[in-house]
Amino acid sequence: MYIKNNLLAYGKRSITLEALTDLLKADPADTKALFDMISELVDASILEPVKNSGQNGNRKYPLFKKYRILIKEESSEEAEKQIRQLHPALQRTGYLSSHVQEYLKHRDVIECLNAFLFSRNAGEPISRKERSFEIFGREKVLDDPEVKSLLRHLEISESDLGFYDTPEYCFHDYIPERKNDLTLLICENKDIWFNIRRCMFEDHFTSLFGVAIDGVVYGNGNKVSNKAGALVEYVRFMGNPIVTFLYWGDIDREGFDIFRRTRDVNDSLNIELFIPGYRKMIERAQSICLENSPSSKKEGVSFADLFEDFSAEEQKFLNRVLEDNKLIPQEIISYTILSER
Repeated sequence: MYIKNNLLAYGKRSITLEALTDLLKADPADTKALFDMISELVDASILEPVKNSGQNGNRKYPLFKKYRILIKEESSEEAEKQIRQLHPALQRTGYLSSHVQEYLKHRDVIECLNAFLFSRNAGEPISRKERSFEIFGREKVLDDPEVKSLLRHLEISESDLGFYDTPEYCFHDYIPERKNDLTLLICENKDIWFNIRRCMFEDHFTSLFGVAIDGVVYGNGNKVSNKAGALVEYVRFMGNPIVTFLYWGDIDREGFDIFRRTRDVNDSLNIELFIPGYRKMIERAQSICLENSPSSKKEGVSFADLFEDFSAEEQKFLNRVLEDNKLIPQEIISYTILSER
């Protein structure tokens, strides 16, 4: 059906083989598949070869260089009648009635939407691609810019079709119990994320260093801060509970810069440093020789505004670590230290 509509929308009485290949979204190198598609359209009296245009030179799968488009556009009156029979949700804006050509162009999409809206039983929302496959038999239709534009004109929302967008970056998390009010700990590094997950899963921890937590999220270094609104999208994906995020990363310029950028690109969320975790790192770092940070970025940048909840001595220590470009990695807190609570 979509091929007919696209041929109608092409707006000419004939079409070149090159343009037809593009219209069919066919691979020009796959000559057999292209030959089969075009032959099917010819057999269905949708296309007719223009024989004096010459052939493509392929003896096994010969195609003509031009084809006549035989299908004719339906009358506006007939199309308007079809529009009036659509589901009320597809008619409420009046867009299709006033843009009959758009209806004809996208009729295959509209017919699938119409069938879905009439038959759909209330159920749990599923992902965009899952719903696309359910409605159209193809998983990427709802990603198509033209289809998105059509849905906007029709004011058909995600809730109308019962789907959600999975986050572009899906954070690895462990949340034993979903609640409407959550405190989630974001860990910059994988090892400590895994260890806290282990503590929660195996040892049934519900708090860490005296702070109640409901789950742990792997921030994966810069991944948590690189995409604007990544955490906002993640919260929306969970159903928009009230979430307090506690951030815990390395003690170095890069670690605190990741926190700052994460907070800046998710400014609608409550994101705080996990002070008790950093305190434990400071405590254990007193007796070791600190390694140099691998990052020379952010030299001269002050992070003092992030340290207001630390004691004066702790602030002094943190500022010295950053000024000297040293590193205290999260891995200083092993599973053994975590399990001591």
